[in-house]
Amino acid sequence: MKVIQALARYFPDKCGGIQVNLNELLPKLRTHDIDIQIAAANNGSQKEETYKYNDVEVYRYPVFPTPKTQPNHGQFPHGKFEYFANWLTNQKADIYHQHHWEVYCGLPHLRLAKELGMATVLTVHYAVPICQRITLMFNGQKVCDGKIDVVRCSQCADTLSKKLPAPMVKSLSHFPLDLLSRLPLPTSAYLPASVDDGNLGRFVRPFVVPAYVAARQNSLLKMAKYADRIVTVCDWLYKALLINGIPEEKLILSRHGISYTAQEKSLKTKQQSDPLKVVFLGRWDIYKGIDILVQAVKDLPQQVKIELVIHGITQDERYRQKIFNLIANDPRIRVNKELTRVELPQTLANYDLLAVPSQCLETGPLVVLEAHSLSVPVIGSNLGGIAELVRHGIDGWLVTANDTKAWTQALERLATDTNLLNTLRQGIKPVRTVNLQAADLATIYNNLQKQAEEKKQESF
Repeated sequence: MKVIQALARYFPDKCGGIQVNLNELLPKLRTHDIDIQIAAANNGSQKEETYKYNDVEVYRYPVFPTPKTQPNHGQFPHGKFEYFANWLTNQKADIYHQHHWEVYCGLPHLRLAKELGMATVLTVHYAVPICQRITLMFNGQKVCDGKIDVVRCSQCADTLSKKLPAPMVKSLSHFPLDLLSRLPLPTSAYLPASVDDGNLGRFVRPFVVPAYVAARQNSLLKMAKYADRIVTVCDWLYKALLINGIPEEKLILSRHGISYTAQEKSLKTKQQSDPLKVVFLGRWDIYKGIDILVQAVKDLPQQVKIELVIHGITQDERYRQKIFNLIANDPRIRVNKELTRVELPQTLANYDLLAVPSQCLETGPLVVLEAHSLSVPVIGSNLGGIAELVRHGIDGWLVTANDTKAWTQALERLATDTNLLNTLRQGIKPVRTVNLQAADLATIYNNLQKQAEEKKQESF
């Protein structure tokens, strides 16, 4: 069986959890007699490129010129799309599996695969296809159910839209996207949420955001039309797609797994005199909530023994500098280098606690599984995928995401109650592996291929 895995970017480019997980998953899929090829966008390039990465053939299709951010994730094919189309046509693959829903790898790519007669699978890894804000946090403060509503979503994502009457917002949602895509809009018009900085985009947004929201709604219907199966990696995403009209018979919940081998329970125990060693692993991004974590540690009484180490991944340099300014000269907090995948397990195992203070709904994250595989408990935001993976008081501690005081209180308790920390460590169960994830996908692929063969037989 030949399967194409399609993405918006791939190694050796700088990549995130989607690519890391897929890279670890591919060798396991091969044990199920599945031949894999990667197709990934090469933004800004005018030429095709083919190479091998970890013994898997990778085709990089050109995307030129760099397209504008589109709210509908590819309503219109990007420049040089014909290269991807020609390549995919010649592959004669059985299954096409897409992992992104954006302009570089979105609706036109999925639609083409379906038109070529391939069975199609799309994995939704994040809230972007549903949420204009991309966080699924209503007004940036509380969890949203994910139901797309033009008025509600527009007013959530844009400050000035809140001041417009609902009928006007609805009428603006009918603004033709083909015309909208040709307008020379300021970059700030495309932002997930409005920024009150007085620039032109702030005043343009009320006229364009409703159309963006409507486009998201329409693109979900197209996703349901062209994808034979839609895989979600967490329960909240499954429910959000369901509430937006994706047929339940097409939805499958299949969580991520990790490649670490099972670890024996750690015999280490924290002594009362030892400082609580806390680590953060993730991007320098405001939605990762590093500022909440740092402020919580700074607010702890000086007699509370704690060490916070941040291993940040380059992304938002302004936010990184903000954190440095917030840390100031506090000796309990330090920033260390970005870790490689090879360095991560050994480093993580040296800590008492992993902190995941995300301010948005995560679909994983993988780092929770990685911590648990090393018998390291997690203190995390009581949101989304984190709350699905961490059992409060059993193998970790869940905290109200944006409540700095609650984070301070939780950290103080964990730093001073050694019995609690040791109990959490002992409560960690074996984590899901990529072997199990690969078995799930192999079953999906085999069932789709079986259905395709049955349809062929019926046609004769």
